[in-house]
Amino acid sequence: MESIERYDENMIRCPRVGGYVNFKFCRSENNLLPCRWVTGCWQGKIDINGFLKEHFSAPELEKIFIPPKPKLESLVELLEKAKGTAKKDE
Repeated sequence: MESIERYDENMIRCPRVGGYVNFKFCRSENNLLPCRWVTGCWQGKIDINGFLKEHFSAPELEKIFIPPKPKLESLVELLEKAKGTAKKDE
């Protein structure tokens, strides 16, 4: 088994961040899981699919690649949560 830190110093330009980041950032920026774009960004530079299979469980991989909620849905959830907090304070 290869060390999880093996590629940590490799650098790439991140389209999300808008600058250069190392692989360590990419493999841990999502609540200590890889960014959901990691395969697209690192494919062809390292064996990213092999790396992910070797170091992350199937349930972790599922969490990584769950699409984000639409912004409107997230905003509605935040508003509902805020309403609940406001009612508790009354």
